[in-house]
Amino acid sequence: MSNLLRLLAFSIVFALASTSWAQVNLEKDSVTKKGKKKKLFAFPAVIYSPETTLAFGGAGNFYFKLGHDSVVRTSYIQALGLYTLRKQAVFGMESIIFFHNEDFILKTKASASYFPDRFWGLGDNSTNDFERYTVGQFYLFPQLLRRTYKKLFLGPAFEIQNVFSFEYGSGMAPGTSKFDTQNVPGRKGSYIAGLGAVASWDSRNNAFSPSKGFYFSYYYGNFSPSFGSRFTYTSHSLDVRKYFSIGKNSVIATQFVMLINNGTVPVRSMANIGSNSIMRGYYEGRYTDNNLVALQSEYRFPVYKRFGMVFFAAAGRVANTADNLITFSSLKPSLGTGLRYAIDPKEKLNFRFDVGFGQQSNGFYFYITEAF
Repeated sequence: MSNLLRLLAFSIVFALASTSWAQVNLEKDSVTKKGKKKKLFAFPAVIYSPETTLAFGGAGNFYFKLGHDSVVRTSYIQALGLYTLRKQAVFGMESIIFFHNEDFILKTKASASYFPDRFWGLGDNSTNDFERYTVGQFYLFPQLLRRTYKKLFLGPAFEIQNVFSFEYGSGMAPGTSKFDTQNVPGRKGSYIAGLGAVASWDSRNNAFSPSKGFYFSYYYGNFSPSFGSRFTYTSHSLDVRKYFSIGKNSVIATQFVMLINNGTVPVRSMANIGSNSIMRGYYEGRYTDNNLVALQSEYRFPVYKRFGMVFFAAAGRVANTADNLITFSSLKPSLGTGLRYAIDPKEKLNFRFDVGFGQQSNGFYFYITEAF
């Protein structure tokens, strides 16, 4: 453990040093004729999470404003390329673009990965023994939202996930893998494509680290052969967040999420407990099933100059059916704390290091931007 802590400490120093170097040498500011300011941060990335252990690569964050109106929030495009000590390769992109007057918002998530992973089985009571498996997959999820009333946005979405490679059961007798004994959908690979609709209310004052405001998002997706999907199911996703300013610079942030799937859902599209954003402290996928409910809260406060800290707590569970979600007896707890370093204080763009503790589980996380 002492070696791991030293390695983590080195990673923090390296990340902060590389960030400072990026600001001096790689940051490119430009002011267009319309007065729109743009910034690009690019730097070497050292990230740690339970799913990857240490990961090395490069990251970039391009943020900018469209339009003259000062109330238009800052748009951003984030990109990340990593190779991990577990021989995982991950390429990801996420963006939110606020158009003039925020009449339109374009959100996009995309990733491509080759990922050796772990599987404990389906359900909220899966045992502690896991199997190793490897997937290759591609994911794309664009949303185009239009303002219809005040802060209410409505629009279409299209979701694609192609799991083109799925390898499991190495060294095991045929038919003895958890994937086979539980007849897990998608264990031979999967392709899903679905057309959906999004309703969102967004009054947050900042896209990176809000200090006040309310966020509501409901997504309905219909996956069927009509869109080329090889699995037929519907998905309902709810994300509700509220931010409270406490004093001058402290913030209490809360989030409630729920995912309800009906039909035959492939395993790589199921709900998972654990990630860098919610239920920190659990390996992502430690508990996997069709449905998920989770609640988390975070207290954020400044410490010294660009440094800040957070304390967070969460509880959640997965279930095979939506009816089984509404019970408190099987909720999994999560507690933790974190350190923040402001890469750009004006835009509230933070580098974060979180330590989370779950039920017989823990995790370390290095990421850019807040968890929610």
